Amino acid sequence: MNGTTFEDQNDESDNTPLTPGRMAEFFGFIKSLRGFGGDLSAITAPAFILSPTSLTEFPSYWCEDPYLFVAPAKEGSKVLRALAVLKWYLSTLRAEWSKQRGMKRKPLNAILGELFLAHREDGENGKTELVVEQVSHHPPITAYHIRNEKYKVTLEGYHRQKTYFRGRPCIDRIGHVLLHLDAFDEDYLVTLPGLRLEGLIPPPPYPEIEGRNYIVGGNGIMAEIEYSGRAWLRGKKNSFHAKLYHEGHAGSPLFTVRGQWVGGAFTIYDSARRPIEVVDTAAARNLPAMVVKPLEEQGPLESRRVWHKVSEAIKQGETSTASREKHKIEEEQRALRRKEQAEGIERQPRYFKLGEWRQAEKLLAKAGMDIRREETKGIWRWVGGQ
Repeated sequence: MNGTTFEDQNDESDNTPLTPGRMAEFFGFIKSLRGFGGDLSAITAPAFILSPTSLTEFPSYWCEDPYLFVAPAKEGSKVLRALAVLKWYLSTLRAEWSKQRGMKRKPLNAILGELFLAHREDGENGKTELVVEQVSHHPPITAYHIRNEKYKVTLEGYHRQKTYFRGRPCIDRIGHVLLHLDAFDEDYLVTLPGLRLEGLIPPPPYPEIEGRNYIVGGNGIMAEIEYSGRAWLRGKKNSFHAKLYHEGHAGSPLFTVRGQWVGGAFTIYDSARRPIEVVDTAAARNLPAMVVKPLEEQGPLESRRVWHKVSEAIKQGETSTASREKHKIEEEQRALRRKEQAEGIERQPRYFKLGEWRQAEKLLAKAGMDIRREETKGIWRWVGGQ
């Protein structure tokens, strides 16, 4: 049996209108959030708004397009490498936040130790391998490692996800990723912006990225991306303005980029403000499939095996079955944690461990940020299989 594909398993399109009963339940759920001041990951959502996909699969967006992931390694100029990193990053936004069509749904909360192991094969660009592990459940912290051996490109990162209600559901991610190019011994640190869901009433909602984030190059080149949405009378959804510049010279950008990160297009301008490239973010893309092992060959903690019954029930619209199977998993996990606590057992991650990351701290400081280790139970580093 061949490996299954990411796209086949995770088509979350949902263009079926909500029934009146479910619409009432949806509005009741949204109303209940307004009085809740904590992390929404602790809230039990109605089964019909659950996604069939676990949060452990979300880091796959970093390498959805292997061509763009390895493109910086093919550039001889450090300025063009930094521009290629910016283009790659902008492509990940569409993959991360707008893969679903129709009503956006709440991903399944990963269990402690849950794994997602996959790869993409892409001819000219070789094999890109992905390892994701849920290193903490309370609070939810996900660590990940991506490697393309052919072009010697590595991404390592982790984040804690905080979901809360501020007039609308909002997501903050505390963490970062670091992209390393072996050929140039060059690092690029990417900070993670927040997100809010707009258009709840009436549904379907759509994502808007908030504020700004940075890409800090160890070669002295930085990118700053500022996000904006559709205002009452003007503007477009999912808009942004980015600039690429030498450190300390933000007022003299080497390149600027303006447009929409999904659903439209963005234009790259040179330092003389001449357009040099237009990228269509609404166009269909022919991307290599994400390949995972067949279900029967997966380990007991691999994501699709853990959530198989829940996921299948969601896809079939069998919400009572999905709720029952999800509750069963959650109760099994609570019982396991109680047993471990009674026996003095502390579960250790398989692929990551706590450590130091001086380069990440140094690059974060250039963006005026710190590593916030106290909010992520420390700094999570890749150690490979054990």
